[in-house]
Amino acid sequence: MSNFSKLLDRFREDFPKEYQSKVNVIEKFVIDYITKSGIVVKFLNSCSVGFGGVRTRDQVIICSPSQMQNIGDFLYTIFHEIRHEQQIRDIKMANPLSDYDLEDFENLYYQYWEMELDADQFAKNMVAKIIIKLGIPIEVAKKYFSLSPYIEKYPSMSQMIRSQVMQIVNDIKRIKKSGGQYDDIQDHPIIKKHLEKLEDFI
Repeated sequence: MSNFSKLLDRFREDFPKEYQSKVNVIEKFVIDYITKSGIVVKFLNSCSVGFGGVRTRDQVIICSPSQMQNIGDFLYTIFHEIRHEQQIRDIKMANPLSDYDLEDFENLYYQYWEMELDADQFAKNMVAKIIIKLGIPIEVAKKYFSLSPYIEKYPSMSQMIRSQVMQIVNDIKRIKKSGGQYDDIQDHPIIKKHLEKLEDFI
């Protein structure tokens, strides 16, 4: 049994008995998508990075999935971070935290937020696609796949995210100024300290 299967079992218990078998459909859909995409997904069951996931040069990382509110948030986070990998690997978008001039924060953040909005919409569309594929009543879907208020309102949180990105950019500047190596977000101490604890997802 994969770690993904075990994580899904936690959410399976929340479903009414007559819909618990639908979780098998979700599992197959997500595994098939990840496998076909050739994207490495790993997870850390307990991490203090302050966000649900991150895309690095080596993998997509899902943070503390067992602590997520419901299966909707879990699936959203998976596809949000997968989209970032697609943006950089397949669409060839520049990575704002490694390819942009750190001194030109306005330009950097514009790119960052454009990518965030795209990933947000993509992930929400994928959750909706899964719900449609399951063929369950809308009332059931609303109850068990509802997204947390933070995710629902994410497109309106540009100013809050901006301050977080500015902090990360300042951290990167300090790393480089002190002679440290920074090529990718996984070189940031808040991510780097967790890398050896990552577990395979599927």
